[in-house]
Amino acid sequence: MNKKLKASSPSNVLRYLWGSAAATIALTTILSWWLLSGSWDAWKTARSDVIQFDHFYLALQVSNDLASERAFANELVLSAPSSKAKAWQALEASRRLTDNDLAKMPEHLLSPTLLAATTEQLGRSRDVVDRYRSAGIKELGNAQQAIDAMLSATDFYHEAMFRHTREFLLMEPAALGPILRAQALGELRDATGRLGAHLLIPLFTKTPITIEGIEDLSRGIERINVLWWLLDTQGDESGYLNDFRDLLKSTHKQYQEEGAELINTLMNESKQGVPFSIDADQFAARYHASLSTFDDLLDTYLAGVKKHYLNAEKEALFHLVLVVIILALLCLLTMGLIFYIRSRVLQPILRLNQIATGIIAGQHNETLGDGSTTEEVQELFSSLGTLGNRLREQTRLSKKLQRQSDEDPLTRLFNRRAFDTLAGELLQQANQDSPAWLIMMDVDRFKSINDTWGHPVGDQVLIKLAVTLKKYSRPGDVIGRLGGEEFAVMFRTPGHEDITGYTTRIQNEIRKLQFTGPQGETFSITASFGVASGWNRALSEMLSEADAELYRAKNTGRDKICGLPDSAPQ
Repeated sequence: MNKKLKASSPSNVLRYLWGSAAATIALTTILSWWLLSGSWDAWKTARSDVIQFDHFYLALQVSNDLASERAFANELVLSAPSSKAKAWQALEASRRLTDNDLAKMPEHLLSPTLLAATTEQLGRSRDVVDRYRSAGIKELGNAQQAIDAMLSATDFYHEAMFRHTREFLLMEPAALGPILRAQALGELRDATGRLGAHLLIPLFTKTPITIEGIEDLSRGIERINVLWWLLDTQGDESGYLNDFRDLLKSTHKQYQEEGAELINTLMNESKQGVPFSIDADQFAARYHASLSTFDDLLDTYLAGVKKHYLNAEKEALFHLVLVVIILALLCLLTMGLIFYIRSRVLQPILRLNQIATGIIAGQHNETLGDGSTTEEVQELFSSLGTLGNRLREQTRLSKKLQRQSDEDPLTRLFNRRAFDTLAGELLQQANQDSPAWLIMMDVDRFKSINDTWGHPVGDQVLIKLAVTLKKYSRPGDVIGRLGGEEFAVMFRTPGHEDITGYTTRIQNEIRKLQFTGPQGETFSITASFGVASGWNRALSEMLSEADAELYRAKNTGRDKICGLPDSAPQ
């Protein structure tokens, strides 16, 4: 009897309830921290992308400033005495813009030592050009030295600055395309400026272009044509850069009709041995004018891409704030429930315990005489029912938030964050006998599907592709959508024959998929694959390797698998 009384004593009931409350608070705190950390990491990644792109923007802008200053310097060197003042004024304005942007470079990209060396080199180059502020050309070698001096200053900056280009590629893989196209824009501006510099001295001396000069011009023209082709092959950013394609076409047309045509004419005149139809200072001014919209082209592209990254950062921040608010409300609700249980459940239980103890001891004066205890019991069961409903709702909401945090909403595959986490864990388990394999795949010409049949049809393509990957996956495989139309599969297997058969089977199944357009037309798709494998290495290295193989498959004809082993892994 005494043992029973001790087991049901108020102190035991109190300890049990407060222990349960403490466990509930601890569990809620851990779950909240887990959800919050995922949102926080997503926001930090988006914020880092914005900062990285700002730095890339500035580095490219300085390169563009130097190209413009180089053109103004050439005009000053070759201008007639009557035009010196106007040319000097334009050059000074260009120099101020270069110095202003150069001073903004962050130290981790251009250290104070490299900045001082770059400024010193630029100052020496400017000193050579300044000799022609009011004087004309007396010796041909000095004029060539002035032209080459500014080219040397540009090359020095590129060597000092773009050794850090790899840092820009640490952004999300989806950002790699815009970064490379922005760099191609900067290289295009630099290449077109250098192309005109090859003609200045022959025009000034009215002598035919040398064989070496013709070869340099041909290589420069070929490089410029390749850059135009790369820029015309746009990626997903074309969806949020509405005016860029039109500006790209108009800039290309202006350069072809004014700059490229002028150079081709002079090259033909030199080859035919006829006098040049234009002198050096006129050529410098006209060729510089043909590049007038290049700065607007670069600014439009970079500003549009930066705006896209800012919007992504805002969305990540909004999601983070939303998660914080929801978790705060859940914590407040939990605390409210605890106090409610204390006042509406614990006290009736203690009261009933006292009555039961009195009845057992024969003290019947503590029985349910006035009916108040019956009401307390009814309130107790009502409170317990409410508590159960609230806890079930909290669990359901937590599972929903967890699923949304790890899942791509369209394809129901793992999103990039969840894929990186699970694939990294799988890679840590890999060894030489059972290495990890990574397959990256990308739908060929996916943009044309969206443009031809619309984004809803494009979404159905991605959904069916995800279903195919799930169907032919094995237990333990990690399948994710990395972004856009790009997917990845990570798994372990001891034999390289398995990876060949597995990848080929997926490729064939994708070829068999059939889709229907809005008007009932049918079409099929293909995909390109990049494969990488290894153990005891970073996931980022495997992603970069597989991505490189994927790009090789794209560039060599699409609907290919690149990176498959020819023999057993070494």
